[in-house]
Amino acid sequence: MESRLNVDHILSPQSHVSLKAGRIVKAEAVLVAIPFQSDAKPVWNFTGAPKNTFDTMLVRIETENGFVGWGEAFSRTEDVALKNLIETKIFPLIVGEDAAAISKIKFKLEFGLQNFGRVGPTMYAISAVDIALWDIAGKAAGLPLVDLLGGAFAQNVNVYASLLRYDSQEGVATATRQAISRGYRYIKLHEVNYPEIAAACQAAEGKASIMLDVNCPWSVAEALAMDARLADLGLLWLEEPVWPPENYRGLSRIRAEKNHRIAAGENAGSLHDFAAMIDAQAIDIAQPDVAKTGGVTELLKISALCEASAVEFVPHCALFGPGMIATLHINAAQRNVPLLERLYCDFEAELFGGATIPKEGKLFVPQGSGLGIDPDPEVIERYRVK
Repeated sequence: MESRLNVDHILSPQSHVSLKAGRIVKAEAVLVAIPFQSDAKPVWNFTGAPKNTFDTMLVRIETENGFVGWGEAFSRTEDVALKNLIETKIFPLIVGEDAAAISKIKFKLEFGLQNFGRVGPTMYAISAVDIALWDIAGKAAGLPLVDLLGGAFAQNVNVYASLLRYDSQEGVATATRQAISRGYRYIKLHEVNYPEIAAACQAAEGKASIMLDVNCPWSVAEALAMDARLADLGLLWLEEPVWPPENYRGLSRIRAEKNHRIAAGENAGSLHDFAAMIDAQAIDIAQPDVAKTGGVTELLKISALCEASAVEFVPHCALFGPGMIATLHINAAQRNVPLLERLYCDFEAELFGGATIPKEGKLFVPQGSGLGIDPDPEVIERYRVK
């Protein structure tokens, strides 16, 4: 008798993960604020009361089959408004959905909430959901995220110390020397005055490469003047010199001087923002943030665009939660493995224990399924913002 194959019983890998992951039955937003020590001046003074604590806005998604995924939305200064947005606008749209349908859920959220912003808190929230769903997909498949992205080109990733702002030559030079003593060979400054920038470059000479992020402070005319003055310092790149960040023509004008490679993108919201930057010939280095720019799904698209456009892909990462771990996996999956950013401060407690503290300037990619590591529940409860 002729044997006949019943194709209805053949499951694709996507179908297999879908059946294993199950539907979303619970979603929770958890805001954690952990104190840190730094000799820099207080940062993130959005509310008039600066203090040295760092937000991690966690999103926890649970499925009917018991899988739990963790995501992170960009957040600062105990942002309870963002938490409320996630709980009231995002979660009602995802509970009941198939957790494996990541792209479908992302589109549903973006299209349905477009009037609430294509850049900013709504996109931060969507990014967190996307990260959590990729975590679930990895757990359901029994694979680390990096393997879902095509496999690792590196088992560990070089990390750069992203210094806070000191506004003093002595302060930034001391921090630079300390970072070097801890094994960092790449250091990013956030100073905006030439004497402080020069002092750090002198402290690092022959020991570490220096990048500069000025966070969009200057008009095009001011940026042109500073770009010329900084040209003798040998910076690895100059980041976001022009206000506002979407002034791509202005960025292009600075880049045309060819004094520095120009980096930007942490304030972008999608693939199309990067397409516009590249079309304007505004950047050498693209810096999407996984917790701001649409999650893992969007960063993969941006990575492909960069490869096709001869633009370097170096994700921004001012994060310490699941967004940082997701960025680590994304970087490790790139053929030219990008540097990973880590803000230079010491926390009272670590969400992932010692797993996210660089050793000799490197971080190892977690090998467990999904993100490969979950945040410590005791740390969450101790520092949770009620």
